[in-house]
Amino acid sequence: MAVTITAPVASTSRGLAGRLLPLISSVIVAGLVWALASHGLVVPALLVVLVVELWPARRRLSAAAVWAQATRLVVGLSIVAMIALLPKALSQLAVAVLYAAWRLWGNRLAATAEAGLITLLAVQAVVFEALFLLAATPHAGPPRPVTLVLLWVAVYVTTYQLLAARQERAAGVLAATWALVATEAAWVFLTWLVTYISPGNYVIVPQPAIVLTALAYCFGSIYAAQRQGTLNRARLTEYLLISLILIWIVIAGTPWRGTL
Repeated sequence: MAVTITAPVASTSRGLAGRLLPLISSVIVAGLVWALASHGLVVPALLVVLVVELWPARRRLSAAAVWAQATRLVVGLSIVAMIALLPKALSQLAVAVLYAAWRLWGNRLAATAEAGLITLLAVQAVVFEALFLLAATPHAGPPRPVTLVLLWVAVYVTTYQLLAARQERAAGVLAATWALVATEAAWVFLTWLVTYISPGNYVIVPQPAIVLTALAYCFGSIYAAQRQGTLNRARLTEYLLISLILIWIVIAGTPWRGTL
C-alpha cells in the first residue's frame, strides 16, 4: 500500500513563497520608482512611494498608522529626489538597488540593538544627500527656509522613532536636539554650498551631507557608548580626530565668499 505525504511539500512551498515575495515586491517597487523618477515623472514616483509605504496601514489609516511608517516614507521620498536629480543612469540604478535593499532588510536591521544606530546613520545620510543635492540644483531646490524645515522634520522623525523603539525615555529631547544642531549647521552650509563631483558625474556628494553624516556618527556613537558604559578616552580621541578632519574639510573645501 502506497502512502503519499504532501503536507511537508506544501509547507516548504509556502515557506519559499513567503521568503521570495518580499524580495520580488521590493525589486518591483524600486524598479517602478527608478523608471518613473529617472524619466522626470517625479510626481507619479512620489505617489508610488506614498501608496506602497502606507499600504500596511490601509485598513486603519490614522495619524498613528502613518507615523509608524514615517521613516520608510522619508527614505522613499529621499530616494525619488536622488534618482530624479542624479544625471547618470548608472548612478540612478545604484540608488534604486539601495532602495530595494532597504525595503527588504531595513526594518529587520533597525530592530536590532547592534545595527539600529548604523541603520539610522544610513537613513540620515540618504536624507542629507537628497536635500542638499536638491538645494544645489539650480531652479529646482526649494527656498532655504523650506529646506531647513524639511531637514529638521526628517532628522527628528527618523531619530525619534529609533530611540523610542529602544525605549529611550528622553527620545523626544534627544531627537529634537540633534535635529536642531543639524538644522543650524545646514543654515551655515547653505550659504557656502559646496558639491564634490567625481569624473563623469557618476558620484555627486554635497559637502554638508558628508559633514552632517560624520557628526551623526559621532553623536550616535557617544550615545551608544554612554548607554553601554564603554565611553572612554580612546573613543573620545577618535571623535575628536573626526571633528578635526571635518573642520579641515570645511575650511579647505569651502570658497569663503559672501556673508551670512
